[in-house]
Amino acid sequence: MEDDVVILCDMVRGAVEEGRVDECIDERLQGKFPAEEVIPVVKLGLICTSQVPSNRPDMAEVINILGLIKCPESQEEYDNN
Repeated sequence: MEDDVVILCDMVRGAVEEGRVDECIDERLQGKFPAEEVIPVVKLGLICTSQVPSNRPDMAEVINILGLIKCPESQEEYDNN
């Protein structure tokens, strides 16, 4: 229907809140990613898309946060492949 508008951020936020974050992951990845990093990265994406611009982190902050999220063990595994 024309009146039905799906706002991606709302859909993702709902999935995270309901424990369905796997629905937000591109199937083409075929599980080839560190599962423990998924929720923090998705939550970071939600912060980056805040409706209030002043609530969004700048790119330096995003890079810093991604560095904190990254699992050292999983990085070694992906570096070796």
